[in-house]
Amino acid sequence: MTLDEQNVPDGFEAFDSSPFLTVVGPVWVRRQHVPPTFGIRIEERHTNTVGTAHGAMLVALADLALGHGIRAVAGRNLRLVTAGLTADFAGPVRVGDWVETQADIQHQSRRNVFANYYLVSGGQRVVRASGIYTVMDD
Repeated sequence: MTLDEQNVPDGFEAFDSSPFLTVVGPVWVRRQHVPPTFGIRIEERHTNTVGTAHGAMLVALADLALGHGIRAVAGRNLRLVTAGLTADFAGPVRVGDWVETQADIQHQSRRNVFANYYLVSGGQRVVRASGIYTVMDD
């Protein structure tokens, strides 16, 4: 889908980094700041049986934003593995809603990176997540 078809906010461009994103996307990125902001327009195919965005879809966006946010802050393409990811769901996200997030890197050691994010929709924080990523040796 195009930017116009998805009604994507200004400054976002298509982001495609894996076969998984090709299936669940389109995902959009705004690289105006470091770390970048990622977003998605929720479609019917992203929903659960209640008709709101499936938690797995929102967690996938979290994992994407956290991992790529860590790489952007580090200034290089680190090889990362998700060691832990937790999410708390504070409100529903409905079909047609735009949701976006930007990683907040808390701490990085030689082997681990700790990061947080809030997923925001309609000006409201709807998901809070934190992740631990292991930096793989090159």
